[in-house]
Amino acid sequence: MDLTERAPRAEITGRGVIQLNLNWSVAAEADLDLGCLVLTRDGAGTAVQPLGAQFGDLDAWPYVSLDQDDRTGETSDGETLRIGLEHRHRFTKLLAYVYLYEGAVDFRSLGGVVTVSAPNGTWRIHLDDSPAGATSCAIALLTPGQGAATLDLRREVRWFTAEPLLSNQELIDRAYGFGFDWVPGTKPPL
Repeated sequence: MDLTERAPRAEITGRGVIQLNLNWSVAAEADLDLGCLVLTRDGAGTAVQPLGAQFGDLDAWPYVSLDQDDRTGETSDGETLRIGLEHRHRFTKLLAYVYLYEGAVDFRSLGGVVTVSAPNGTWRIHLDDSPAGATSCAIALLTPGQGAATLDLRREVRWFTAEPLLSNQELIDRAYGFGFDWVPGTKPPL
C-alpha cells in the first residue's frame, strides 16, 4: 500500500522490528544517505546516518540502526533503517530523512522509494515530487500512538534545499524541533 498526500497515515503494531528501506535508480549515479533523527522521553537525542559513521545500535540506545552506506545505488538492498519495537515506549519522535551527499543536483531523476515494513503491514513512500534544487527530504515521522503498543507512521515528503551556512540535517532538525547541535562532517574516501 502506498502512503500518499490523501492517505498519509498508518498505525504500526506488533513485536519485532520496523524496517525503512531506501532504494533509488542506479542510472542516477548519486550518493543518497538515509538517516533518522531520534528523540527519547528522557530528552536524549541523536542522528543515525552514514555521515560521521553514526550507524546506531538496534540492541542498545538509540534502538535504531542503519545497515550500510550505499554510495552508488548499485546495492539491490539499498540502505535500511531498523527500529526496535520493544523500545517504542522510549521514543518521543523519530524522523526518517534522506539527503544528497553527492552526484546529483536534486532528487527529480533519482526514482527514490522508501518501503516501510512492520509486523502488521508494508507501505511505500515515493519520493517523486521533488522541486528543482531540493537536496533533502523529511520522509516519515513516527510518534507514539493511542495505545502503549502502537506507533503512528505519517508520510511527510517535505523537501528542503541546503543553504550556505545550514546543512540538510540542520534544516530538517529546525523544521521538526529536535534542537540538536550540528558540526560539519565528511565520509572516508571509497
